[in-house]
Amino acid sequence: MDYRAEPATLAHDGSWPGFLCACAEALNASEPVPRVVDADAPVGLFESRIAVARDDGRAAALWDRLTIKAGAPAMRIVLEAFLSERPDARADTASVLRRLRREGAAALRDLADPIVLSVDKAATRARREAERTTGIARFSELADGSWYAPLEPGCDVLPLVADHFAARFRPMRFALHDLRRGRAVLHEPGRPWLLTDGFSLKRVEPDEDAGPGAIDSAMLASDELRIRDLWRRYFAATAIEGRLNPGLQAAHIPKKYWKLLTEMRRG
Repeated sequence: MDYRAEPATLAHDGSWPGFLCACAEALNASEPVPRVVDADAPVGLFESRIAVARDDGRAAALWDRLTIKAGAPAMRIVLEAFLSERPDARADTASVLRRLRREGAAALRDLADPIVLSVDKAATRARREAERTTGIARFSELADGSWYAPLEPGCDVLPLVADHFAARFRPMRFALHDLRRGRAVLHEPGRPWLLTDGFSLKRVEPDEDAGPGAIDSAMLASDELRIRDLWRRYFAATAIEGRLNPGLQAAHIPKKYWKLLTEMRRG
């Protein structure tokens, strides 16, 4: 039995810049090329793990170099795959980056390579989740005139949808809140959007049946609850009872999203 240590692994903090820094180390390493993993990934019995510090400047430099080589559309696929949270997607994405540096965007067309195929599937998953998010976000007006939308996406899609919402609601001050990950996109008119961690708002009491994204009603604008009720009434009134098809409805908007849709819940 061979008890030699496995090739070193490079651990990052889980952030996109941290991941790129670990990839920069891997790209500069000699054979055998080290694997790139999240810091909280299980450690192998014979694994030698090296922590790579996050450096936003270094991450940006690598991104710019690879964008020049492979093009912005290819790098968008890389970002989507990273955000998919699909098993092994990040390790596979790190491997694909090595091919992108050598071959450019053509590397992503080699779907006969199982690693490239894995990245393609991961990117597709995140892209579809982002597209759904742009259609299901429900904003509520707060008492201070800002707007708030809770989400529970299956992927970490906020970086993929922030530009869409910032352009669509340019004059609005809003927060797009990922409840599952505790992150939010914050937008102020006339300023670039900001992605922040550890975001929260005051929630309703646990016994109030108002859905997972509900916040304290004292924070809402005076007309918000009335507008929600009007929207639910309109939604019910325009439905044709004899043509209701819950199965088709669930096919277009899976039920896991319904709990955050105003028209599907009471609060």
